[in-house]
Amino acid sequence: MVNRERVRWEQIQAIFHDIADLPADAREGELHIRCEGDDELLADVRELLLEDERDDFILDKGLGAVASSFVSDGQDERLNSMLGEQLGPYRIQRMLGEGGMGVVYLAERTDIGGFVAVKLLRDAWLSPARRRRFAFEQKTLAQLNHPAIARLYDADTLADGTPWFVMEYVEGLPLTQFWTARKGGVEDCLRLFRRICEAVLYAHMRAIIHRDLKPSNVLVTEDGSVKLLDFGIAKHLHDAGENIDVTVTGLRAMTPAYAAPEQLNGAPVGVFTDVYALGILLYELLTGKLPFDRSSMARYSIDLDAARPSSLAKADRFTLPVGKTQWADLNVLCLTAIRPEPSRRYPSVEALIRDIDAFLDNRPLDARADRWTYRAGKFVSRHRAGLLYAVTTFLLIAGLIGFFTLRLQHARNAALAQAERTERIQRFTANLFQGGDESAGPGGDLKVATLLQRGTQEVQSLSGDPQMQADMRETLGNIYRRLGDPRKADALLSAALEERRSAPATDQRKIIDGTISLGLARMEEARLGDAEMLTRQALDMARHLPASDSSARTATANAMLALGNVLEAKGDYGTEITVLEDALKLQPQSGPPSTELATNLAQLASAHFYSGHFPQAEALEQRALAMDRSLHGENHPRVAEDLNTLGAIQHELGNLHAAELYYRKALAITEGWYGAEHPNTAQDLTSLGRTLVLEKQYNDARSVLERALHIQLTIHNHDHPAVASALNELGNLAAQQDDYTVAEARYAEALQIWRSVYGNNHQFIGVGLSNLGSVYMGQKNFPRAEAMYREAVAVFVATVHEDHLNTAIARVKLGRALLRQKRYADAEKETLRAYETLTRLVAPSNGFLISARKDLEAIYTGLNRKADADRYRTAS
Repeated sequence: MVNRERVRWEQIQAIFHDIADLPADAREGELHIRCEGDDELLADVRELLLEDERDDFILDKGLGAVASSFVSDGQDERLNSMLGEQLGPYRIQRMLGEGGMGVVYLAERTDIGGFVAVKLLRDAWLSPARRRRFAFEQKTLAQLNHPAIARLYDADTLADGTPWFVMEYVEGLPLTQFWTARKGGVEDCLRLFRRICEAVLYAHMRAIIHRDLKPSNVLVTEDGSVKLLDFGIAKHLHDAGENIDVTVTGLRAMTPAYAAPEQLNGAPVGVFTDVYALGILLYELLTGKLPFDRSSMARYSIDLDAARPSSLAKADRFTLPVGKTQWADLNVLCLTAIRPEPSRRYPSVEALIRDIDAFLDNRPLDARADRWTYRAGKFVSRHRAGLLYAVTTFLLIAGLIGFFTLRLQHARNAALAQAERTERIQRFTANLFQGGDESAGPGGDLKVATLLQRGTQEVQSLSGDPQMQADMRETLGNIYRRLGDPRKADALLSAALEERRSAPATDQRKIIDGTISLGLARMEEARLGDAEMLTRQALDMARHLPASDSSARTATANAMLALGNVLEAKGDYGTEITVLEDALKLQPQSGPPSTELATNLAQLASAHFYSGHFPQAEALEQRALAMDRSLHGENHPRVAEDLNTLGAIQHELGNLHAAELYYRKALAITEGWYGAEHPNTAQDLTSLGRTLVLEKQYNDARSVLERALHIQLTIHNHDHPAVASALNELGNLAAQQDDYTVAEARYAEALQIWRSVYGNNHQFIGVGLSNLGSVYMGQKNFPRAEAMYREAVAVFVATVHEDHLNTAIARVKLGRALLRQKRYADAEKETLRAYETLTRLVAPSNGFLISARKDLEAIYTGLNRKADADRYRTAS
C-alpha cells in the first residue's frame, strides 16, 4: 500500500510543478488535460495549488505535512489518537503541536513524576531521509547541554518501528508573543535577544548550526529564561555525507521568512546562516514586522534592502523612548546581520554578541564606520558626569587664577611634588607594558599574569614614597586574590599593611581596609585562626573611628561582612548570623539597591543555608539575586554566587533537576568571567558534580569532579578544604557505583584534610564520618557502620543542632545500621526521630525521607506491630 501511495504522491507533485507557474487562465485547462478525467487526482492537485497561493506558505509546514494531507496510510490518525498511551515510563497527556516531521505530545513520567515533551516521527515511509534527519536531531540534542537549549532525556521506537524521543518540556511563549505581552525598555529587549545568541553560539562551538531559527522555536518562560527548540534540520559543520535536507521534490525543509538567501538558493550554509536568522528575529522584536515579504517564490532569489528598523517601529514598542543615537546603532545591528551576502554580515554570533554588549555598555559598535565624531560622541555619552565635572573644575580654576597668583611660589612647589609623583606612576605603568626591553615592545601575547608579575617587581621602584608603594601593593594583592592566587596575595597584602602601620599619620580607614583584605586572603589559604584574628581587629578599629567620620558606618559593616565570611568557613554559623544581622542594620534600608546590601543578604542566606534554615535562606538569596541582576546584569560573578546558593538549597530539599539548572547557569557565568582554571570555577564544578551523582549521570559527574579536583590541586596545597570537597564528591560517586574501596579511600582522604584544617569541631567532620559509615554499610559491616554514624550524629548535634538536616540524615543511616542488626527497638528510636525532622524540612520526593519511611515499615514489621507497619506502607 505504501508503494502505491508513494507513486500517487509523486504523480501529484509532477503535475503541480508543471503547471504551478502557468497563468491562471491557462492553468485550469492544462490541469484537466493532465488529470485525464481522474476527478480525485484533479481535486488533489487543485487543493495543492490553492495551498500554494495562501499566505501561510506551504514550505513553512514542511513537505511531509502536505504529502500526508493527500495520501495518508492511517499513521497520522494513529499518532493523533495516542492520548493515554504509555511509552516506556511516559504516559501521553495531550498533543502540544505537529509539523511536517513529527508530532509532539505532553507526557507525564509515571515512575518518578514530572512532565516531558515526546516527539514522534510521522510519515516515515515518505523518505528514508526523514528517518535520518529525525535520528540526527536526537544525536544533536544529545550533544547540547546548555540551560537555554531544551534537553534530550530519552529515545526509543514504537512496536511498528516508529521512532520517538523525549525532551525537556518548556512552558513558555514564542519569542515575539512574549515580548509583545511583556515589553520593556530597548535594553531589556537586547538582553533577552542576547540570551538567544548565547545558546546559538554554544551550538556553533560544537559545530552545529540550527538553520531554522524563528519565534516559535524560541520559547520564553515566565521568568524571562529562553529555551531554544527544534534542531530538526540542524546540520553539523563537519558533515560530509549525503545531504539529509533535500526531499524527493528538491524543496528544502525551512521557514522561508527567516531563511538566509544561501538556504533559499541551495548555496553552502554556515554559522553566518544562523546569524542571518538572528538578525531577522531582532528586526521583528524591534519593529513587530518582518523585513521582507516572502509569500511568493518570485522574491526568493534576491532580497531588496530592508527598511531601517527605526522607520517602522512604533512609539509604544518599548516602555521607554529610544533615542536617535540608539536607533542608529540598532539599525546597524539588524541590517548588518541580514546582509544578503554572507561576507558582509557579522562573521559569527560571537561578533554579533560583541556589538550587542557594546550597545548595552554605550560603546562604539564594531559594525559602525570608525569615524572620530561617532566614537567621541560615545565617549561623551559614557562619561558625561565626569566631563561635566572636568569642565566645571577647569572654569573654576580659570576664574581663580588671579587669586592664586600671590601664592604662586607655594603652588609651584606643590605642583613640582605632584608632577614628580605623577611621573613615577607613569613610569610604573609604562614599565608594566614595556618589560624593560624598549626594542621589543609589549608583544601580542601579553597576559594579565605577566603584567602582575612585572607590577610586583616595579613596585619596588616606589620605595621613596611608602604610601604609594603600599597602595600599589594592596591593589596588586587584591587582584591576585580575585584571580585565585591567595599565596601571592598574602605576600603583597602583608607588606602593604606593614608599611601602613609603620608610616606616620596613615589614614586609619586604609589600615582597616588592608587588614580586611589580608584576613580574607588568609581565609582562602585555610589559615582560619589568623583570618578571624585579622577581621576582628578590623572590626574593632572600625568601631573606634570617630563619630564625626562619615565613613565609620560603612567601615564597620564591611568588617562585619568579612568576619561573617571567616565564621562561615570555620562552621560557626550561629555567631555568623548574629554578626551579619548586625551588619544589615548598618546598611541603607531605603533608596536604590547597593552592592553592599546585596552582599550582606547573600552572605546571610548562606549562613542560614548551612544552619539548615532553608526557607529563610531561599527568601534572602532571591532578594540578593534580584539586586545583583539589577546592579550588574545577568552575567556577573555575584549573580553566579547567588545561583549557586539557590542550587544548593534545591539540592538539599531533593529537587535535583532544579538544582542542576541553577548550578549550570552559575558555572557558565563563572567560567565565562574567570576562565576555566579558577577556584570559583572549580567550586561550581564540584557543586554540579554533587547533584549529577544523585541524578545517576555518572559519566558527566566523573568528568566535572575530576576537573574540579585538578583545578583545586593546581591552585592550593593538598590540605585545603576545597580539595577535600572535590575528593568527598568523588567518594560519593564511587559509593553510588558500589566501588567501596575507592569510596573509602576518597572519604578518608577528605576527612583527614578537614580534621587538619578544622580539628574535630566542624560539621564537615560529621559529613566525613557519615560517609565512611555508608561505605561500611555497603560492605555489610553493620557494627562498624553504627559506630561511625553515632559519632557523626554527635558531631552534628554539637556543631549545628539537633533538628538540622544533616543530623536527621545521619540518624536515618544509624537507624538502618541498627535495623540490619535486627535491633528493632533501637532502630525505631533513631529512624522515627529522623523521619519527623525530615517531614518538616524536605519535599516528599526527598530520597532520605522515602528511605526513612520504608525503614519504619520494616522496623514495625520486625516488632510485629502490623498497624504501625501498614501506616507507613500506605504513607508512601
